[in-house]
Formats: sequence, structure tokens, C-alpha cells
Amino acid sequence: MIIQHLELYTHVLEEQKSFYARVLGMPITKETADSFTVRAGYTRLTFKRANERRIYHFAVNVEENKLDSAVGYLKARIPLLSDGAQEIFRFEDWNAHACYFYDAAGNIVEFIARHNLASHSPGAFSIQDLMGISELGMAVEAVADTVRYCSEELGLAPWRGNGTTFQPVGDEHGLFIVATQDRAWFPTQDRAEAAPFSITIAGPSERQVTIPGYPYEIIISGSQ
Repeated sequence: MIIQHLELYTHVLEEQKSFYARVLGMPITKETADSFTVRAGYTRLTFKRANERRIYHFAVNVEENKLDSAVGYLKARIPLLSDGAQEIFRFEDWNAHACYFYDAAGNIVEFIARHNLASHSPGAFSIQDLMGISELGMAVEAVADTVRYCSEELGLAPWRGNGTTFQPVGDEHGLFIVATQDRAWFPTQDRAEAAPFSITIAGPSERQVTIPGYPYEIIISGSQ
């Protein structure tokens, strides 16, 4: 699943723009009075102005040989999240390493190096080494129902997970992290909540759906 465009909402638009463009150094590709868009690899990331605080969790793939360098890049600019003992986390079952940080709105952002995806380049990490957004948290009441919908309507198969409270669907290029509402997003105690989003993914034919009962819009672009 390739995530081409992700639209999220924020109550601190100017602070978010400064964070992504000035602190992280991501290039702004589009800007209006009520939104801005930056590029994260092959994904366009848009934040739109909202009146209420919305909290999201999403992950960005980085080249698998550059996570240590990416950690250095981040730590020169912002604090990383820790479990009290470490800032780089190893996920054996996923064959990946990751680090986490808060953006200006309090969203949990993850940089993840997936070792099953061959992606090496020389030199130290730069923001141009971001490959694309690869995960988006999707908080629901009944995980199994949403997973079934994603499988039957979108052709997205379960990937790892336990099938009851936490179940990714998709593949290592792109995953919806379907989790029960109020579940804590690792490595924080921040609870998953149903925050609206619009996401465009690559697919064989154009289509638009909304996850039943939730403000989650999924657009299939008709291009792969």
C-alpha cells in the first residue's frame, strides 16, 4: 500500500508549519491561509486548520541503514521520546528499528527503518532520505470489524498484530494501524482517538470510501 497523500487537522497551524518546514527542514510544496503541504519522500503531507485539538500517530520510512544518523539529525533539533531506558526501539517481529518524537501539535511521529525493505545510500541522513509515510493510526471501537472492512472493501490484508486490540493492515510500504480507542500509542501514554483524516493510496481503479462510523476518508487514486 503506497500512501501518496495524507491530510490531517491541527489547531496550531502556524506552529506546525514552522516545525515541519523550519525545524525538520521538509520542503513546503503548497500553502494557503488554512493549510500547508510538505513532502515526505513520495508522500505529500497536508495539515489543515481545525478549531479542536486532534492527535494522530503516523510513521515515516527511512532508509534502513540510516536510522542512527536520523536519530542524530533529530536530536540536534528536538527531544526524542523514550521509555526511560532507550530512544531507539527494536521490533523483532517486524524486523525494524524506530524512534519517536512529538510534533508541535503533540502528534506522535515515528521514523522507522524496515530491514525487509532494501534501501541503502551513502552519506549521513538528510531530510531528503525520507522514503514516504508508511503508517497511520486508525482508532476504532471494534478492531475486527474494521479489519474485515479493510480486507473485503480495500483488499488490505492483516499484517502481524493480535486481531483484537491491535491489527495493522496493508504491507510494510503502507499500513493502517487499527487499534482500539483509548489504547496507548507506543512509547507514550497518549490514547488513540478518532481524529478525522483523508488519505490517498495507490490502487488499480479510482474509488473513495469512508470507514463506516468514523471520519476516515480513503481515496484510491487509480494509479500504481
